[in-house]
Amino acid sequence: MDQKELKKFIETVRPFTPKRLYKYRSMKSEGVEDIFTKMKIFASDSTVFDDPFESRPRLTGVESSLKKEKHLKDLVNIKFPHATKKEKKKLMKGKKPLLTDQTRLKNTYKEFIKTIGVYCLSEINDNLIMWSLYADSHRGFCLEFDSSIENSLFWEAFKVIYSSEYPTVNMMEIGINAETSQKVLLTKFIGWENQKEWRILKPKGQGGPKHYCFSPSLLTGVVFGALISEDDKKTILKWVGNFPTEILTYQAKLNSKKYQVDIVPCIESVR
Repeated sequence: MDQKELKKFIETVRPFTPKRLYKYRSMKSEGVEDIFTKMKIFASDSTVFDDPFESRPRLTGVESSLKKEKHLKDLVNIKFPHATKKEKKKLMKGKKPLLTDQTRLKNTYKEFIKTIGVYCLSEINDNLIMWSLYADSHRGFCLEFDSSIENSLFWEAFKVIYSSEYPTVNMMEIGINAETSQKVLLTKFIGWENQKEWRILKPKGQGGPKHYCFSPSLLTGVVFGALISEDDKKTILKWVGNFPTEILTYQAKLNSKKYQVDIVPCIESVR
């Protein structure tokens, strides 16, 4: 990708910052209580996502890149980060098997992808498919986060790009060129575009896949699923009542005429 293409890509993934971003959750999900009691979310690596096409770029430039010493150095640093300077020098001279074929390069790519934490969000809180897939068939809930505060955790999110083709990237730029890595992790099949997804990306240097704490004021609302149980609702209301800042609560209701859910203020007390 040349500089012009990179600039165009960045303008595409950050055309604006939504005021609110949403996370659909099931009460069965691990770490649900931690969101309310410890203000923590978990950014996992993309290899555990449910889409088998996730993070599958078309890799190019393998042979030409391997000829360049700089790229070889970067490869060694990615593949063998804990090797000594002497060991890396031997690898550079070819005294140990370096990643010389495309299969091994792809394995290096897979290892690299596992070092990046990804947290998925959406612009919308009323998508029927997401309520079914990620919120236990409407029995879960949806979190509302403030993403308008500059330099805050949720303000860092990038817009997902939807395409009918895999992104084409130079293998040797992945992990070295930040924008190229983003292109891989932010491109999804066009069939998912109704999810209006945004993603927070945390490379290894920024923590990678792990729990991240957020400021309490960034969690601004909770939407209860249309089919949530009374017990689960009471549990969440208790968490909300003990939260250090105000959280508005809403109820999703099945529309009587259309295939949609209506989001209305919740009348139950949080205490």
